[in-house]
Amino acid sequence: MNPPDERDRRAARPLRSGAEPPQAPGPGAPGHGGRRAARAPAAAAGAAALLLLAACTGGGPGDPADAEPRDDPPTPAPEVPAAGVPPTLAAEPAWLAPFSAPPKAAGDGFVGLVMPEENGGDLVFLGVGPDGATRWALSRNPSCTAFAATRDADGGDLVVVLDSDADPERALLASTTTAAAYRPGDGALVWGPVEVPGTLIGPGLVFGAATGSIMSTETGPKAALDPSTGAVAADEEDGAAAVLHEHQGALLTEEGGELRAVDTGTGEELWSTRGLDPPEHAPGASPAPGPRPETDAGAAAVLEWRADGAETAAYTVHDLRTGALLAELGGGEEPRLIGTPEGPAAVTGAEPGGGTVLIGLDAGSEDPRELWRRDRPGGAPRPEAITGGVLYLTDGETTRAVDMRTGDDLGEGRWPAPVAAAGGTALLPVPSDGQGDAFAALPAAP
Repeated sequence: MNPPDERDRRAARPLRSGAEPPQAPGPGAPGHGGRRAARAPAAAAGAAALLLLAACTGGGPGDPADAEPRDDPPTPAPEVPAAGVPPTLAAEPAWLAPFSAPPKAAGDGFVGLVMPEENGGDLVFLGVGPDGATRWALSRNPSCTAFAATRDADGGDLVVVLDSDADPERALLASTTTAAAYRPGDGALVWGPVEVPGTLIGPGLVFGAATGSIMSTETGPKAALDPSTGAVAADEEDGAAAVLHEHQGALLTEEGGELRAVDTGTGEELWSTRGLDPPEHAPGASPAPGPRPETDAGAAAVLEWRADGAETAAYTVHDLRTGALLAELGGGEEPRLIGTPEGPAAVTGAEPGGGTVLIGLDAGSEDPRELWRRDRPGGAPRPEAITGGVLYLTDGETTRAVDMRTGDDLGEGRWPAPVAAAGGTALLPVPSDGQGDAFAALPAAP
């Protein structure tokens, strides 16, 4: 792969700097812990987010540079009981992933992190191929870092990694947080570092400084970056538009009661709620942002429609880039949207006529549409992740696998859902004997 040219590096322009309060973690933040059993992705991500704050120690941001090339062989696979493997995967693991927190699929492999030793040190991001060999390593200040997988305007895969100058040992909070993008195949720097106002908030490349307590979800002014260049596509400090949701160059904002999607590279308007009609079962309703995706990436967005004085709302789901209507839902249950970097999504909610429904969506494609729908009884498992073309739902104890193409059941059991899949291989949480989590690589079942 050719290294990035100077146009890529110059295209990123910095945000204004300034002192920040301690940052809350965002998507892609590391976890920490000792020996533990495998668990559902949502539980792992929640623990990772809370414990990241306790790990806010270290020096300043590193110099912009390509990642260090590595050629480490894969780690031998652990033993995994067949009862702990979803029927969507082959029962024999191929290798043990080197990550100590949930990784992400990027390109044909995986990117994740290794926690520093208990006596301190840098946090290390690793790029790992589909055969389990480590390709590159990137050291980072462990203070409130995070990472995201995305794609540029040409469809090239990128990994965006945060760094900061927080140093609690000297009682210094983060005054500067930066983002830089790397190619996942070889760790080549594409753009950055670009100063951002805080940690990764998401969905997509949306950043903001956390406010309030550790458990607070509120942030200060947010900004969104263009994934192709790192240029600032929107900054809440520059105007009244609220930054809501970015996905691979499509950005959703809100201003004056109007939602508007723009291309982050050109600023061209893609669609707005001016051109949308309210759902047939909610005449006269006005649009507003609906519940954000439960995942840190998603090519679909939920809008809420509520008429003046109405006690309940209606909801619609739209393709983020085109505005195409993907689904209409009633107001009996707030929708839960699960997205993926690739586009496919799933949403649960109320049918306009009563009952609840689970819907599979093809978002982010040339023909965004509903793929399938099925009744979802009250209290049924909730969708948690889409990995390797399979939707996984869980009630905390039992996990169910559903084919994302057809909506057909593929099996259920007391096994965890895979956290990432690439190149025909999925990473499954398994019990860990060391610091952090552990993940075994298993091929897809025939």
